[in-house]
Amino acid sequence: MKKFISVFLCLILILSAVTVAFASSGNFSKETLERATKIAKQIEAEGIVLLKNEGDVLPLADKKVNVFGMGSVEFALGGGGSGSVSSESEITFFEGLKNAGIEYNTELYDTYNNWASNHKIEETGQGLVDMLLGTVNGMLKQEMPYSEIGTEVIGRAQGFSDTAVLVITRTGAELFDLKVEEIRLTDVERDMIDNLDNDFENVIIIFNTCNILQMDWLDNYSHVKAAMLVWTPGEVGSDSIGRVLTGEINPSGKLTDTVAYDIYDYPSTKNFGSFSYSDTPLAFFVNYQEGIYVGYRYFETFAPDKVMYPFGYGLSYTDFDWEVTDFVSGSETIKVSVKVTNTGSRAGKDVVEVYFSAPFYPGGIEKSAIELAGYAKTKLIEPGQSDTVSVEFRVADMASYDENTAEAWVLDSGTYQIKVGHTVRDFEAVYNYEVPTRQVFKNDDKTGTEIKNLFQDVKGDIDYLSRTRNNAINIPSNHSAPDGVKNCDVRPEPATEGTVPNTGVVYEDGTIMLADVAADETLWDKFLDQFTVDEMINMIAESGYKTAGLDRLGVPETVDNDGPASVKGPGGLMYKDSGLAYPGAFCLASTWNDELAEEFGKSIGDEANDIGTNIWYAPACNLHRNPMGGRNFEYYSEDPLISGKMASAVTKGAQSKGIIVTVKHFVCNDQETNRLIRGVFTWTNEQAMRELYLEPFEIAVKEGEAKGIMSAYNRIGTTWCSGSPALLKDLLRKEWGFDGFVVSDAYIDTNGSGYMDPVLAVYARNDALLTSLWYFAEKIQITTNMRQTYEKDPIGFGNALRTCVYDLCRIKMQTSAFDPTKTTGHRGEGRVLSAEYGELAKKTSPSSSGSESGSAQSPSSASGGSSGTKAAGYEKGVKTGVTGGSKLLVTGVIAGLSLAVIIPSAVVIKRRREED
Repeated sequence: MKKFISVFLCLILILSAVTVAFASSGNFSKETLERATKIAKQIEAEGIVLLKNEGDVLPLADKKVNVFGMGSVEFALGGGGSGSVSSESEITFFEGLKNAGIEYNTELYDTYNNWASNHKIEETGQGLVDMLLGTVNGMLKQEMPYSEIGTEVIGRAQGFSDTAVLVITRTGAELFDLKVEEIRLTDVERDMIDNLDNDFENVIIIFNTCNILQMDWLDNYSHVKAAMLVWTPGEVGSDSIGRVLTGEINPSGKLTDTVAYDIYDYPSTKNFGSFSYSDTPLAFFVNYQEGIYVGYRYFETFAPDKVMYPFGYGLSYTDFDWEVTDFVSGSETIKVSVKVTNTGSRAGKDVVEVYFSAPFYPGGIEKSAIELAGYAKTKLIEPGQSDTVSVEFRVADMASYDENTAEAWVLDSGTYQIKVGHTVRDFEAVYNYEVPTRQVFKNDDKTGTEIKNLFQDVKGDIDYLSRTRNNAINIPSNHSAPDGVKNCDVRPEPATEGTVPNTGVVYEDGTIMLADVAADETLWDKFLDQFTVDEMINMIAESGYKTAGLDRLGVPETVDNDGPASVKGPGGLMYKDSGLAYPGAFCLASTWNDELAEEFGKSIGDEANDIGTNIWYAPACNLHRNPMGGRNFEYYSEDPLISGKMASAVTKGAQSKGIIVTVKHFVCNDQETNRLIRGVFTWTNEQAMRELYLEPFEIAVKEGEAKGIMSAYNRIGTTWCSGSPALLKDLLRKEWGFDGFVVSDAYIDTNGSGYMDPVLAVYARNDALLTSLWYFAEKIQITTNMRQTYEKDPIGFGNALRTCVYDLCRIKMQTSAFDPTKTTGHRGEGRVLSAEYGELAKKTSPSSSGSESGSAQSPSSASGGSSGTKAAGYEKGVKTGVTGGSKLLVTGVIAGLSLAVIIPSAVVIKRRREED
């Protein structure tokens, strides 16, 4: 056992040598931290979901409790990976109890604390290393057997209090999905609950988790009277947990996922995990066979009896009475107003949820039995007082995507039911809305662009779940790879039409700086003409936790950093220091409070400004396709609407402070398993893509006006998301009207030509590669690869490079890193002295007479140039080879192999400790 841990730590030290020199400390103002602390506590307070409260055991009448469970002393603040959190001054679970005036059994605390100390890998004080250790510690967490507590300690505990609080902890992490056995109780946990049920009158379960667990056992015990989901509370959220237990805070959180009785009740479980093609090496796939029927869409349509706690569910310590005061339905919008009155004895908040049920016609467009249309949260309502809230949505929002015939959004004729309720199945009022004739929405509501199918190649040969056939979900049995899998990652043929863009232009009257362009946007083309090919390549490739700058043109370097639960300091993963650790996104979404989400975004923006971060790698809005998703704690919900609304609100808040967000991971990055190994081949139909997986991003772009997108590791069909023109050009920019930049997920490709092909990324208008710790090893391979492609395709790839640089420069101008005073005042009106490639290079070559500046054209197209042949000056391109890069490559391989061994080592250690 010790040997395995020693090997693991030695491997960690390889990376620690890289990170030790970069330790840094932040510089947050007092006002920023006070605001952040207040908001973080509020998120936890409103995000806690009270699941069960028999006999009103909560709030606590007697503020003396016995606390059980290893999670109580190893309370999970957050998950692992980019969404990890680090804190040296967190409010522990026990400090939260103490702050709320709850007295806990210190003997029991000492017993658990001592046991934990003997079963923990110590931290090193280095950011990346401790992040990895935190992930591993969470995976290795063991529960102390009840028998090891000792009968004498239990006897004294019974005398101390008749109430037992059991903390059940599960962590999630980037790169790791949970297994079925981790969603369920372990044998040790079940034995503990059996004993607690026998030994104590009142047992309260605290779920400190990154995921929804299987909870079917909750109703099997007579003394397990209360349960609540507190999620991962971040650095200060435990203070709110204690106050919820005492009743100082009334819980108002609602579930954003369905809690089924069994993990196998979820339709995606059979198609979640590792599946590979037998005839193609390292080709892994996942089938979204459930189609649009994810979460409550499945359960309310096919299996309502398999639900333990429905979507939207959450209890309160008080009672509310509802009165629908207004229902206004027009041809374009529907608005519902509800007066909520507190009829109980404690102040509290409530959530009004509005759903719709669309008419379904067998053989027509697939539709779930019900969908969320909108929601609103009340203010804090004192006993006897009321608050009126309104929910408004568009009639067009009830349309379904028809990929089979119309290739458009379709609102079928018939009766639509508008349901005003407390959950997805508990309604106060139901109204009918008639659509007399079928309506087809063929053009995008923002840009007017014609809508058409873009992802038919993603569908695959899958028998998708259907209400018409009610076919079964099956574990994949056909493991032969489609032809497209065997022949993917094909680059486009060199362009034969168009012009080679000008590069390396030097003007007689001086350099045009980026600040000059900010003052006069007609200078864009002349400004971009000044970039050399190598400068464009480097700016795109050197974008790990920054976007590279270019001093000679006044282009600033930005500081870009993780993550969804906090904002890290300069240097990304290489820095331990970070802003306040907030409760996870799962908790934030459970507040159902868009205003609070926007305040969270503003607070993140303030912190980022304090420590000099310009671009934030967040928010993340993939879906909870399955409870076993390793990064569900980073994402909001199984539902795309609330996911999009939360991401939009966070985006508005952060960008109002001048921070650029990158909404991630675009798209279908809903599991961690195999996503890094050639990019897991993700198969789904276009209706599911548009109605579920794309919708949160669409809302963030259109309503939140997000300026950044992070593309995903996985493939949609056979195409790497970062290299998909259909996704990043046709849909994101052309159809939705996105006006920002796209960065890849962490780029790991030391040979520069694997599935993460930088060339494909540039062609697809993925503007930046998030090259990371081992970029020093990747640089020669990546840049050479791109340079050689330019030489083969100076028109197509040359213009693609130029467009990406244009996107990057435009986004930099919107950050605090940009200095608008660094202007020269030159406009490129004098003679062009020289140029690298393009039409201007021909005119300034020794064989040419005279020089003139090119005319301004669209920044996204070439400025001047020649048709399909090599431009003058083309032959003088630098033929950069890999000579001299061998040492860097070897070093990079070592670093890559180190990480590749670290991760499996964690799994090995986990298994060994379970065996021990």
